Formats: sequence, C-alpha cells, structure tokens
Amino acid sequence: MVKRTHGASDRAERFPVHIPVRYRIPHSSEWFDAWTENVSRSGVLFRTLHTFEPTTTLDVRLEFPPVSREGVHIEAVCQGEVVRVEQAYQGGISPAIAIAIHHYRLAQKRPPN
Repeated sequence: MVKRTHGASDRAERFPVHIPVRYRIPHSSEWFDAWTENVSRSGVLFRTLHTFEPTTTLDVRLEFPPVSREGVHIEAVCQGEVVRVEQAYQGGISPAIAIAIHHYRLAQKRPPN
C-alpha cells in the first residue's frame, strides 16, 4: 500500500485570471475593491492595501466578464478564509492575500439601467 502525503504538488492549478473582486469581514457594511492575480478551484489570490490575519473569514465577490449580449455578468458570491498573506514588494506592489473558498454560489448580475 502506498501512503500519499500532501505537499505543494497537491495544490490546485492556478490560472492567471484578472477580474474585479470585492471583499469584507462578514456582516460589515464596508466592502473593499481589488483585482485577482490568480484563481484556482479552491481559492483566489489578490493584491490589496487591506490585509487580514490568517484564519480571518471574509465574504468575497468575484465578478466574471459578461456572458451575454445583454451585459449579464456572473458573480461568484463566496465565503472563505485567509490562508496566506504576502508582504508588499519594493517598487510599490501591494501586499496580497490568499483566500481558501469554503462556500460559494453563482448569481447573475445585470448592469444598472
């Protein structure tokens, strides 16, 4: 019997997807805006000026490009946990936070009239 160990190679494949993301502490009225750096089946990494400690729960909304001529967007409404914080780089690149997505639902978002 082969015993499988979990390591970096077990991480979900990441895709360099750059889409708008909004996030907040659950039940807070203040949302923050950012752009994703990469997305996987289990999480998202985005750069932001607002960082949180690992294990912090966040509400996250990812807005995907229009899927119809009418301008309907798909939005992933998620709840996840901060699993990693990357410090800012020299040259003004903002810190990044990695979120493990625990729950999500997809919703249609129509443009305002």
